[in-house]
This record gives sequence, structure tokens and C-alpha cells, in this order.
Amino acid sequence: MLKFRKLTWQDKEKYTRYYQSSPVHYAEYSFFCLWAWDHAYPIEIAETDSNICWLRSGGPLPGMFGPCGNWNDVSDWDRELSNFEPGSVIYDVPSRVKEILSGREGLRFSDDRDQHEYVYSVKDMTALKGKIYAHKRNRIRAFLDAYEWDYYPVTPDDFDEILDFQERWRAHRALTMTADEAESLQDEDKAIQNAMNKWNEFDFMGGMLKVDGKIVAYTIAEELDSENLDVRFEKAIPEYAGSYQAINYMFLKEQGMKYTWVNREEDMGEPGLREAKMSYNPAFMLEKFQMEIL
Repeated sequence: MLKFRKLTWQDKEKYTRYYQSSPVHYAEYSFFCLWAWDHAYPIEIAETDSNICWLRSGGPLPGMFGPCGNWNDVSDWDRELSNFEPGSVIYDVPSRVKEILSGREGLRFSDDRDQHEYVYSVKDMTALKGKIYAHKRNRIRAFLDAYEWDYYPVTPDDFDEILDFQERWRAHRALTMTADEAESLQDEDKAIQNAMNKWNEFDFMGGMLKVDGKIVAYTIAEELDSENLDVRFEKAIPEYAGSYQAINYMFLKEQGMKYTWVNREEDMGEPGLREAKMSYNPAFMLEKFQMEIL
């Protein structure tokens, strides 16, 4: 059976080797994503002889997920699967793993649409050509024309100002959010603080839009690999018309052009978030599945 232990900061280098060897780099499986949210969703890891690892989450959404590593090189999947009792459910299984295991008896897969990650062409997101992007172009133009704005890359010197902005942004959201949403935002604030505390330990970058010297929008992103950039956090004050569209566009235009793809993560089944992510015309989805051991 698998032997789990808590994933800690000391696992960063070793776990990152598993992640880098994965044929597809899902944002959810990066070390930062696992470690930064540990206060809300503590993670345990179990390594196997097949040069892959399995992950188990605690907290309000407990469950098994994985694997992470080079799925294509696993020579004995029967041995891997023997670690799980009948009735076990493994969440967020990458689509390639499903392809490898499809057709085996004793497994049942179901689509986990809420957890699919949205991936966009950086070229398309900065060109915004055609009718499909007309609304985005209009929103960006509305912001750029209406305000005296400046764009700046994020540096550690900006962290205090960004945290002050977070308080303003959260205060605005507090007017309409539920208790569960408030708790979720507190967890996110802690993850943002974790990113700032370890800024130089990850391939982070970010950008800010300022109006009258005050931040009105910012982005923090992580390089997943040489072709893929992941937007970890993106906030804007909606009273500034077009601010969300503008920070999305300006960040990629100013700092993301060397990448081919930008990952904007999952929508978690939230209708408004799904509509917003679909409106940018994703190039493809990184699909995930639930796998049940029968």
C-alpha cells in the first residue's frame, strides 16, 4: 500500500522533478499550487518505484488525486493500481493517464468538467482579432481612454502596496459575498502572502495597472515551463471600467510574449467564472477525470 507523508517545503526540489517529468504540466500539480494552499488543503505525498507520486488532500475537500510524474514510462500500471482498494476514487486524473488506462477492467472514469484548466494562445490574447474579441477590445479601449494609467512590472518593493490593494478589493467583495466566499478569500490571501514570501524561489512575474498613483488591477503569474505561463492571481477594481480586461491584455503584452500558452486554471463550476473564461475562446482545455476502482 502507499505510504503517505506530509508534503513540506523541503520537498520542493524533489517534487519539482516529478512535475517537470510529467508529459503535461497542469497548473494544479505545480509545487507552488500544492504548497501555497497547504493551510487550507494540506497535502500528503506517496512515492512509488515507478518514478511517479500520488497525492492526498485533507481539509474541507479531502481526497486522492494524481499521479504526478512521467506517466508514459510506468511499466506496471497493475502494480500501481493495486495500491487502491475497491471503491477508491481518484480525482483530477490527467486525460493522458485516462487514455493509458482506458479499456482496463475494474476502472470507471467520469468527466470532471469543473476542474478542467483553460489554456489560451498568448498570440490570440494579445492580438484580439476578429468579431469574437470585439467586446474585449472595446472594454480595453474604454479603460485605456478613460483613465490616466501606468503599467509596472511587480517587484518585491510593491508587495505592501499590493496587500493594501487586496484589502480594498476584498472590502468591495464583502458587500455581496457569502460566509463561505469570505473564508475562501481569506485562504487566497494567505496563498498570495506565501507567494510574496517565497517570490525568489519560484519563476514568478507580475504586473500592475495604476490610476492616479494607486493600483487598480494586478496579476501574479508563474512560469510552468518554457512555453506555458499560469495566471495564479488576478484582481481588479470593477468600478474602473475594463480594468480586468486591461490587466489581462497588458500583462501578456508587456511580459508574456515569449510564451506560447497561458493557463487560466479551472472555473470550479461557478457559472459566472465559466462564462468569463469561455468568452476568451480557449485554445484547448487540460481535461481531468475521476477514476473509480471497482
